[in-house]
Amino acid sequence: MDNLELIKNIRKNLPENIAIIGYGSGIFKQQGYDRNEIPDKDIILVVENFRQFLIDDYKMNKDHFSSDFDVRVLEDKKDKYKFYKNIGCLKFYHDNVHYKMMIISESALIYDLKTWNHFGMAGRLTKPILYEDLKANLENLILKNRENILITALLFSKDNYMKKEDLYKIISKLTYMYDFRTILPGERKSKSEDIVNGAVEKFDEIYLQSPLITTKGSMVINPHPIELIEELPVNLKKHIYARIKQNQIEKSSSINEISKAIETYFMKTNFTNSIRLAISSSATLGPKETIKHGIAKFQKHLKK
Repeated sequence: MDNLELIKNIRKNLPENIAIIGYGSGIFKQQGYDRNEIPDKDIILVVENFRQFLIDDYKMNKDHFSSDFDVRVLEDKKDKYKFYKNIGCLKFYHDNVHYKMMIISESALIYDLKTWNHFGMAGRLTKPILYEDLKANLENLILKNRENILITALLFSKDNYMKKEDLYKIISKLTYMYDFRTILPGERKSKSEDIVNGAVEKFDEIYLQSPLITTKGSMVINPHPIELIEELPVNLKKHIYARIKQNQIEKSSSINEISKAIETYFMKTNFTNSIRLAISSSATLGPKETIKHGIAKFQKHLKK
């Protein structure tokens, strides 16, 4: 059974949902894994109501939850419109396949794609993904999200020419840059590069046909699209303009300043989001599963 069939199959065994999206090393080949390692099948499940989905799934599939899962989490109605109250993680086996399922409400996903206020799911959706029958509004937002990350990567790079692989590595890097997990033992420090090295053709399909991309021989010409800053997600745009006066941004000397502004934005956003997302995920995973996951990561690090 191929990966698309796998995620379609698991969807049939879940409560009502809006969309299922496959991503990550278990769906697309990545470097950094040995022959004996079988990565989880990472999926994003988009639902209408986050807590109602968990309530329904707890009734249907108790094996999706660890034995120490606190059902009171499902009864907490406070801050129901806050981002981290509408996202969580479950890990489970189905038909001998191990899944890691990020669950997010549609409204929270749309908010993240439009604003990059958290970049938690928006970052994941800049890389290769697998889906079928996605709602038009979500598909269009994902396409716009990819256009935004391409603009951001070109502005972040100070080079006038670069290999396409180096451009893709910047796109991947922006997701993990200053993620707190990258400073912990267990997470590969080369993760952003490994994602690209194993799936260059998939990145080609996503980004190489963009009108922003012009090649010269084997190199991509960087247009440094300063004029497109205005089209970027509102939070990043505001951050750039806060650091550089808008009437000064067209000057060639601002290229370095824009790159630095982008770095500081992701430093703050990725670091904060990675911690808060881990806390949010631990609430749905349960303490035992969270600790088990951390130990497995650490043991993998020691072996290498």
